[in-house]
Amino acid sequence: MGKKKKKTFKKFSATLGVIITLLAIVMYIPRTARIGYKNDKYANILKDANIAADTRVVDIAMLGAHDAFSSNINLLSAPDPAESGIVKNKAVNAVFKGGLVRVLKAQQDGAKVLLNRGVRYFDVRISYVEGEWYTKHGLLDTNLFYYLKDIYDFLENRPQEFVILDVQHIYTGESNINEFLNYLIDLRFVGNPLGLNDFIHHTSAIPLNDLLYFDVLGPTHGGIVLLLKDDGSADAAQKTLFYERNDAIRSKWHNKRYVRDIVPLINEEAAYLKTLADSDFFRVNQAQLTPDYLKDPLGTLGRWSLINIAATSNAKLLNNKAFDEWLSVMPIFMVDFANSRYARFNTRVNEKIIEYNRNLGA
Repeated sequence: MGKKKKKTFKKFSATLGVIITLLAIVMYIPRTARIGYKNDKYANILKDANIAADTRVVDIAMLGAHDAFSSNINLLSAPDPAESGIVKNKAVNAVFKGGLVRVLKAQQDGAKVLLNRGVRYFDVRISYVEGEWYTKHGLLDTNLFYYLKDIYDFLENRPQEFVILDVQHIYTGESNINEFLNYLIDLRFVGNPLGLNDFIHHTSAIPLNDLLYFDVLGPTHGGIVLLLKDDGSADAAQKTLFYERNDAIRSKWHNKRYVRDIVPLINEEAAYLKTLADSDFFRVNQAQLTPDYLKDPLGTLGRWSLINIAATSNAKLLNNKAFDEWLSVMPIFMVDFANSRYARFNTRVNEKIIEYNRNLGA
């Protein structure tokens, strides 16, 4: 082989090596460079707002975490048994698992960090797999008790804080809601004798329209409001623990990939809610975007991850001139990457929420 051919071959080999390396990064790297706030600045966000005891719970503003329990999704995560399509495709999982992880992991941190950064509404997805209850978002995350432990520990000594656990999707497999609720009732952690019944201080016999801040708090522990869709198996005692989510909440998914497309739909939802005579249910502003490799492969790939997309979109939505109006009609502002520090999002949105709650009833 001549010198010229050898030189050409070396250039080709180097170029090929760079291409293969870039492809490997795109296909398999599951991480993003974004980092969120982790300190406990907003651990007492409801207490700090000095909310009147007789305030309706559905009127209290709070930061929500979309697909809240997805922070542990990784390259080894199995597909959710309730899923179909691209997530379950073996070829896609073999060659593009990193890309799947990046657009399915909606929160960078677990429940403890989110609670400390002001999150009080948790959008929860659960599947029953081989005798265990897992959290998920397309791919399985980890056992549900991993997140519940942090929530129980957090609420144990915060009697003025409460959280909403909205089980938006649940796949019971060969189990059912009765068994799921028994699991929650019986669950205990080492060194902590408290269970679900120690945090649900109200009864769902109280209509949501009449459920007050005072009702959901305990003398020594914070509270949990549970939203769940019954499959008909819950018994009478279990039904007192949760509100039927179909009646208790309005949370409209806009299913758009860019902020310019989601804003008109948020405005439309706000306008509709203003026409209602009474808002006796939780109203959620679903302010997250929906990346899609099939419909927008280059755009989704270019923006790299759900966390990365949310960092910029969260800030843009918060800066929107209609944000205060949105909050007044949809007090739960739900986003991906809820503890984002990009453009000081988490700090700024929590300060707005505190101010809003301080003025309730004024």
